[in-house]
Amino acid sequence: LNARFYVYKIYIHIYIKHSSSLSLVLKTSLSALLNARTHRLGPQLNEHQKIFNHALKPKNNGDHFLLYAASNCVSYREDALVALSRLGTVHRGGQCGGGLPEGSTQMIKAPHFVDRDSGGNANFEILQFYRFALVMENQQSDGYVTEKILNAFLGGSIPIYFGTTEIFEMFNPNAFIYYDIDNPQPALDRVAYLESNKTAYESMLNDEPILADGHHTIERFFSFGYFGEGTLGRRIRSMMGYESPMYHFGIL
Repeated sequence: LNARFYVYKIYIHIYIKHSSSLSLVLKTSLSALLNARTHRLGPQLNEHQKIFNHALKPKNNGDHFLLYAASNCVSYREDALVALSRLGTVHRGGQCGGGLPEGSTQMIKAPHFVDRDSGGNANFEILQFYRFALVMENQQSDGYVTEKILNAFLGGSIPIYFGTTEIFEMFNPNAFIYYDIDNPQPALDRVAYLESNKTAYESMLNDEPILADGHHTIERFFSFGYFGEGTLGRRIRSMMGYESPMYHFGIL
């Protein structure tokens, strides 16, 4: 009985990205049915079209090495930050900094970062100043993918990601770097190589599409009024027992 209850338990988190743009995030443990946490963004979708249209893929301006924005100081994220700080000066947003001395050659406070709780702009706007973004989930669970990797892509940074390996079904593995906490050296070597080879970095940033399988990825993982024809949204509403009236009125 408890297992069945857990399977159908859904948490709803709401993030305000802009005063006129709402991001509704559904997180579920039922990975076999929903496969991943899903995002419904609206009504302004212009920024998010950049995820789906390769011609509009954002590009950072290359000013800084890496941004790490976290206030939940998970030990493996902190360890990754320390390891990456050996490759370049990292910028801290949020409360966590891996114990690195602030103001040193290893870490400084991000000059453009405004904490979300302070009512600042969405962090993907800040990520336009960074070549890389450390965007590790706070847990590795099937079906759990938060907005972190999307924010990195929207900001034009190359994400350095850790979480469920289902991420490879959503996003092109060649468009980001997977940081395996049990074997981090390949990721560190990849970052070091891209930092030393501008041509390789620009090829990864400019040439690789964000999505793993184009429109099929949208259909499978994203629920938008204008993208994917609402396929996943209808599956979620059906599972929850909601029918078309709530869909047409935009409640869900």
